[in-house]
Amino acid sequence: MLGALSSACVWPSPERQFLIDFFQACRVYDTTVLARLATVPCNPRADGIVQSFDIVRVERATEGAEAARRVTIRARVRSWEGALSERTMTLGLERRDGQWMVTSLTPPPASQTSPAASSAPPR
Repeated sequence: MLGALSSACVWPSPERQFLIDFFQACRVYDTTVLARLATVPCNPRADGIVQSFDIVRVERATEGAEAARRVTIRARVRSWEGALSERTMTLGLERRDGQWMVTSLTPPPASQTSPAASSAPPR
């Protein structure tokens, strides 16, 4: 019983809370909020909508450990057409002017890697 109560009171890590805010802004395509949170594009039509995610790993930069981080997540992503898939993504976070920003997102969005977006004929 005590374990259940203590786990219910756990606050998300700073990285998780920041990414929740980022993916919420992506979900509704709030370009005003996204401009404050990221230097990379995040369009739900092209990139899909992150329904939920788990942080797999947080790596702090060796230089200026508080200035940059790489966060690897496993995300459940719903495409604009409604298909649900699981993706592993790595996001680069940097502290700029006192606040965190997403500065990179890999792998590239699904729209850039799907066969439909490719100019090569399907096999």
